[in-house]
Amino acid sequence: MELQMLGPLRASVDGRPVALGGRRARTALALLLLEPGRVVPVPRFVDALWEERPPASARTQVAIVVSGLRRAFREAGAAGDPIETVGSGYLLRPREARVDACAAAGLVARGRAAAVARRPGDAADALRAALSLWRGPVLCGLDSDAVTAGARRWEELRLAAAEELAEAEFALGRHREHIEALSSLVAEDPFQERFRALLMTALARAGRRADALAVYAEGHRVLSRELGVVPGRELRGAHEAILRDAPPARERRAAGPRVPAVRPGQLPQAVSAFTGRAAELAALDGLLERDERDRHLPVCVISGGAGVGKSGLALHWAHRAADRFPDGQLFADLHGGGPRPMAAGVVLGRFLHALGVPRGEVPTSLEERAALYRSVLRDRRVLVLLDDAASERQALPLLPGSHRCCVVVTARTSLSGLAARSGALVVRLAALNPAESADLLRRVAGTARLPVEPAAVARLGEACGGLPMALRSAVVRLQGEPRPAVPARPEAPRVPAQRGR
Repeated sequence: MELQMLGPLRASVDGRPVALGGRRARTALALLLLEPGRVVPVPRFVDALWEERPPASARTQVAIVVSGLRRAFREAGAAGDPIETVGSGYLLRPREARVDACAAAGLVARGRAAAVARRPGDAADALRAALSLWRGPVLCGLDSDAVTAGARRWEELRLAAAEELAEAEFALGRHREHIEALSSLVAEDPFQERFRALLMTALARAGRRADALAVYAEGHRVLSRELGVVPGRELRGAHEAILRDAPPARERRAAGPRVPAVRPGQLPQAVSAFTGRAAELAALDGLLERDERDRHLPVCVISGGAGVGKSGLALHWAHRAADRFPDGQLFADLHGGGPRPMAAGVVLGRFLHALGVPRGEVPTSLEERAALYRSVLRDRRVLVLLDDAASERQALPLLPGSHRCCVVVTARTSLSGLAARSGALVVRLAALNPAESADLLRRVAGTARLPVEPAAVARLGEACGGLPMALRSAVVRLQGEPRPAVPARPEAPRVPAQRGR
């Protein structure tokens, strides 16, 4: 199924148009398309379908309208239902249909990420593909105020993408080739100063200074006559640059590096007296012993219960392998075992800033942040340690795209979905065996602080269940006692639920 809103509203299944029905059905579908994947509450449908005096049965009629849309999709041969009922509202499931607006937003995000990564050719290709999806004014022909207001946001995206495409083309030296497109944008909105300034720059760089100055003079007349204002700083700056035969400020800024080569070093301190785990460490080492022709991102999931030592193993190995990642290490505690796991978008924002992206240039949406994150790491060799992940959904956006990087994730489950999608190595961590438990106890406390009888030490290890965190806690308790003795049947210290080191 294909749903199109970047122009007149259209719906089709396998190329065959769907009979959507009258104004109310089309308006309801438009509201869903304006916010794909988000719940649109019933009151908003009521306001859009009856803008002044809704009938008492308005809520019931909204349900009838949505039911009619579902029936139209079904009769057209759609395989699934793209509309989901959620509480007292409805949402459009983008996965059930190809939505041109979603495709455009993804392409714009890709273009912006490529621009930040200093790849203007890739940026221009993505932005040009995005702009090709607009077939006219968004949802033109629908007279609802709610639809018009929502469509304005997508028109702003189009204008922003057009501006960014011009900047990418200029970075490639394609000034002459972009004059026609910029002329159309200026004719579409004569009061839009940013496109007028870009058109002036394109004309001047193509050797047409007189035409560029004429475009400025026309803009000055339009603004003063129609709005009673003088040109703004950007338009005046472009004019002055042409008179001086110098690049405008916008072009000079674009020529400099936007993302400095910052080397983050975010790993927390490794645990002391690390013991055992030889097989697990060897498996982690194997992540880095790969054929150079392998272009897959190396990922390892360390799984196990609380207190079994997942974080301790991950940090011990990460510090040991840090020299293999000359561009730095990123770390995030995802709080998967707590009531409020860290949102992936928040983590991406912190990672991007740590990698040198100014806070003002960090995108707002999760998709855009993930795309920019992958672009920034494209040519870098960085180790990413994600501690205490709650789910695959939380961890997936935090994976770089480059095979030069490496990711280690700790979680209480094996995150099978992550392993399936990324080919991750899964290391399932068990409790320490008796010999390893005794070794850890002695290394943490020192032999002077523990009984010399091996049986007593073994009883303490058994009481702690071989859990490294519990063993460390036991040593702390014993060191606080007046006599360093081990009771015959010690009570196992309680293991905190937050994180397993």
